[in-house]
Amino acid sequence: MEKISLLAKLKEEKRVAIEYQKRRHAQWQENYELYRDIVETNALTQRQTLNIPIMKETVKTVKSRIDEPPDVEFDCLEDGAEARDKEIVINEMWKDDADKQNFDSIDILEKNNVLLRGRTFKKLNWLDGVFQCEVPGILDVVIDPKTKPIDIETARFIIHLHIFKPLREILANVKYSDEGKADLKTYLQNPEDGGKGKLLTFAEDATQEAKEAQLQSLGVNNFDEFGAANVMVELNEHCTLIWDEKKKKFIRNIVVVAEGNAILFQKTMKETLGVDFWPYISWADDLEGEDFWSDGIADVVRTPNKVMNIYFSTMTENRVMRNLGMYWYLPVSGFDPQTFEPEPFGMYPAPMVKDESGRLMTVEQVVHSIQIPALEDSLVSIDFLMKLVERATAATAIEKGQGEKKQMTLGEVEALMQKSAERMVSMAKFYRRAWKEFAWKWLKIKEANVGNAKMKLYKKGTEDSYFEKEISTKDWKSEKGYKVRVISSSEQENKQVEGMKKLEYASAKYPNNPAIQKIVKKRVLEFLDITPDEMKEIEQAETMTPINPTGPVNQNNQPVAKAPITAMPMIK
Repeated sequence: MEKISLLAKLKEEKRVAIEYQKRRHAQWQENYELYRDIVETNALTQRQTLNIPIMKETVKTVKSRIDEPPDVEFDCLEDGAEARDKEIVINEMWKDDADKQNFDSIDILEKNNVLLRGRTFKKLNWLDGVFQCEVPGILDVVIDPKTKPIDIETARFIIHLHIFKPLREILANVKYSDEGKADLKTYLQNPEDGGKGKLLTFAEDATQEAKEAQLQSLGVNNFDEFGAANVMVELNEHCTLIWDEKKKKFIRNIVVVAEGNAILFQKTMKETLGVDFWPYISWADDLEGEDFWSDGIADVVRTPNKVMNIYFSTMTENRVMRNLGMYWYLPVSGFDPQTFEPEPFGMYPAPMVKDESGRLMTVEQVVHSIQIPALEDSLVSIDFLMKLVERATAATAIEKGQGEKKQMTLGEVEALMQKSAERMVSMAKFYRRAWKEFAWKWLKIKEANVGNAKMKLYKKGTEDSYFEKEISTKDWKSEKGYKVRVISSSEQENKQVEGMKKLEYASAKYPNNPAIQKIVKKRVLEFLDITPDEMKEIEQAETMTPINPTGPVNQNNQPVAKAPITAMPMIK
C-alpha cells in the first residue's frame, strides 16, 4: 500500500475510533473527579467544595470483593514423565514473569479502570528479549466500533495513542526507517506543512483534551511543559488490517506513526511478535452486545453522589448561615447599627428610637433575627441515596465493615453477606476469561520469541530451600501444546467451604465410621494453609499419639482415673 493512501487510512481509523469513545469522556471525567474528592462549585446548587466520598468507598469495597488474581496452571497435552517435567518448568516460568512484571499491580490497575470507566486493556509486548505487560490509560487506547465486546480479535484496528518520546531517541532508534525519520524532521521544521509550533505541543484530539482536563482537575496546569527539556514527539501505534495482494487476504500489521504524518515503522504482526493475534487483552464488568464502551460501577454511583453533594452542601451552608446570627433592622432616624465581635457575656447597646408619633420603640420593633429554617431532612435523603447505591452495587454496609442500624439475627447477616458475595463472584467471572486469554497469549509470545536463549529458574523445595536450574526451550516447549486452566480463588474457596460443611455433616452422621473420619481429617489438613512438611508432621503425630476417647493417660498410656467430684460447701 502506498504511503499516502496508508496514512489516509490510518487517520480515518483514528478519527472514527476517537469519535466512538468521545461520548464517554464527560462521564469518565466526573467519575474520576468524584473518586479523587474533587468537586466543581456553581452559584446555584453546589456552592461549597464538599464531597461525600461514596464513590471511593463503593469502588474500594467492590474492588476488595471481586477476587484475587486467579491461579493459572498449564497442563501439557503430551503423556509421560517428560510432559510432567515440562509442566513444572512452564508453570515456574509463569510465576517468574508474574513476579518480575508485577501481575498483582497490573490486576489492581485493571480493576480500577473497569470500576471507574467500565472497561480496561492489557497490552503485551516483547522488548529486548523480555516479555512485557502494561495497562495503558483508558484514554490512550481506541478501537474499531465494530468490535464484538466479548472478542477483541474481531477488531479491524486498535490504536495506542499518546506515546511520547524525545525526538533524539526516535532518530537514534535503528528499528525506525530512515525515510520515516526524514519525513518527521521535514514535518517538524516546515511551517507550511503544519509543523509550526508542533515541537512542544500535542496532537489535537478529544482523547488528549480529556487527558489534559483530568490533569487540570488535579491542579496540573503546565502539561505542555512536560519534557520540554527535550523535543517531545507523539507516536501512535496502529494495529490494523492491511490487504495483501499476493495472499489475497487481510494481514495484521503494526504501524508506528509520528505526529500523524510520518510512518516510522511498518511490519506484519508475524514479523514483529511472531504471532498472528492482537497483543491486547480487554474485559468489562457490565457486558452488552450493542456498545463496546459499557458502563461501570462508578456510572451507577455518579448521579446519587452528585445529589448527595448538593444536599450536603446546602445543609452545611444552612448551618453556617444559622450560626451567623444575622438580624433585620428598621432604618429609622437616629439608629445607625455598628458591627461588633461576639463574646461570652457581651453587653451591647439597645437602640433608643422613637416612632413618628414620638413614642419610644422597643428593641423587637427595631431589630429582629433573620429566621432560617433547618434542613435536617437532608440527612434522611442522604441515607436513602446511600442505601440505593448499596443495593445497586452490592457494596452493603456489612461489606464496608459497618454495622446495620437495625437489629439483625446472625442468620440474616450471614444470608446478606452470602448474597453479596455471590454477586461479587459473578463479577469475577467476567475477568477470569480475560486471565485465561492473557495466559494463552503469554505462552504463544514466549514460544515465538525465546529462541535458544537459556534462563535460570529457582524453585522452593519442601524444606524452605531453593533449587536453581538452567533451562532451555526443549525443557518446556511441547509439540502438542498446553491447556490453560484458570481457577478463581474465591470460587475455589467457596466450593471448599461448602464441601467442608458436607463432610462435617457426614462425620456427625457416622461418628464410628473410620473411613469417613479419615477422609474428614485429610480434607481438613488440605484446607489449611500449611506446607507439605507441616502436613506430614501433623499426620505422624496423629499416628504416634492417638487421642484416647476415655480421657487423659499416664506415662504408660494407661487411663488415669478421674477424681471424684465433691460438692463445695455453701458459704453462709
